[in-house]
Amino acid sequence: MAGIGFELKKLFNREGILSTVFAGLYATIVTVGPTLMVIVCMNLMYYILPYMNVPYREKEILSSTILYVFIFALIVSSPVNIILSRYTADKIYQEDYDSVLSAFDTGNFVLAILTVLTGVPFGIAMYFIGKFSLAYIMASYLFYAGLIFSFYGMTFITLLKEYRKITYSFLLSLVVGLLFACALVFWWELSAINGILGGMTLSFNMIAMMLMSRIRRNFKAHNRNTREVLRYFKKCWKLLLSSFFYTLGLYSHNFIFWFFSSYQVLVAKVFLSAPTYDMVTYLAMLSNISILVIFVVNVETKFHTAYKTYCESIIGASGKDILRAKQKMIEVLRKEFLYIVQLQIMINICVFVLVIAFASDLGITGRILTMYPVMSMAYMLIYLVQCMMIFQYYLDDGGGAVLVSLIFVLGSTVGSLVSVHFAPVFAGCGVLFGVFLSFTFAFFRIRYMLIHLDEHIYCRGNIVNMQKRKGFGRKKEEKRKVVVYSFNKL
Repeated sequence: MAGIGFELKKLFNREGILSTVFAGLYATIVTVGPTLMVIVCMNLMYYILPYMNVPYREKEILSSTILYVFIFALIVSSPVNIILSRYTADKIYQEDYDSVLSAFDTGNFVLAILTVLTGVPFGIAMYFIGKFSLAYIMASYLFYAGLIFSFYGMTFITLLKEYRKITYSFLLSLVVGLLFACALVFWWELSAINGILGGMTLSFNMIAMMLMSRIRRNFKAHNRNTREVLRYFKKCWKLLLSSFFYTLGLYSHNFIFWFFSSYQVLVAKVFLSAPTYDMVTYLAMLSNISILVIFVVNVETKFHTAYKTYCESIIGASGKDILRAKQKMIEVLRKEFLYIVQLQIMINICVFVLVIAFASDLGITGRILTMYPVMSMAYMLIYLVQCMMIFQYYLDDGGGAVLVSLIFVLGSTVGSLVSVHFAPVFAGCGVLFGVFLSFTFAFFRIRYMLIHLDEHIYCRGNIVNMQKRKGFGRKKEEKRKVVVYSFNKL
């Protein structure tokens, strides 16, 4: 992420309103730009193609297919992406560039296996239970695989700091997909459903191939050290679990409403969903996604600098200087986090007023409008928890991040099992309960880590004593924890 910070610092240091606006637009593009482009492209397909004339059942099939593809592609790819992102970042820091392609190919292999293990069984269910055609199943599977490898490719391109390349790849691929969808419908005279699915499938597979080709052009040497890459999954298991639990927690409450709520809808005997509840979560996600943009801008332009100064102060600095750098870093963290919360609350209030004012024009009525306030609050905390977990990664608190994400997924699941029986206005209280517990724990965990940060960062170490056992002649390892010095006042 530091590459974003360098660009943003240059832009924000320039004087003038236009420079500030351009910096904000740049931060938006590199963080949520691809997501927004996908949403815009899908809506253009719905508008340009004769989607409104499609029977309701076919619309449900398409929306369910897209929903399942996006949810499970994110759940499958996120844990692998974060581990290989850590491995590749470490190797780039060590200037061991020959290991990058090894990590990339290993990740491709692991994700290919996971794609088959998760996609093929569902494809079989679609064929034998749902009676879908082989062409539709194959297109759905390719869509699923293309999205997984697009997420994966974005991880490596981000490490190369080529954020604009990501944007250009998405933009070009989505335009080609849109044109292909129009050709399928207006030239080959396929249905709008097949046209949209075909266009999205082509788009994401193009994105994946363009990102992968970019990676191979930048890194040509290959040391084929696959074992070292696989050992990173064991070494960084806390990172893997925290990513998996958090991603699962994003959708665990949806799964509960799919199976146990009165909003449940079964489409073609294989797609189980809760369209009303899913739409509310989608709107809440969109209204709070600005948190990620604000977080990137503030962390990369301010906190990252303060954190780097603190970590480097051990080199030649006195105890007072280290303590001063620590206090400055804590103050920056506190101010920027409060700024994110305050700004997002104001954004949510404005969005909610607009939703109420134009709800009927946007087709937001009834239960969706009733559920939205609680769900919007829940998703604001969800994204804030994500920000706090990133702070925990900065503080080298992988164990704490695992606990935060585990509390989130368990709390949301248990809370949703209860709130599924509530009135619509309180339907989102389950996920709100879970994320509130997670947020509270994360707050006090970070507070504890900051109090003991000197010991945690500087003073951890192990002395290994090799002793011989009497009568056996074998060596025994004895590890003793050593704390060298603390800069905290006793």
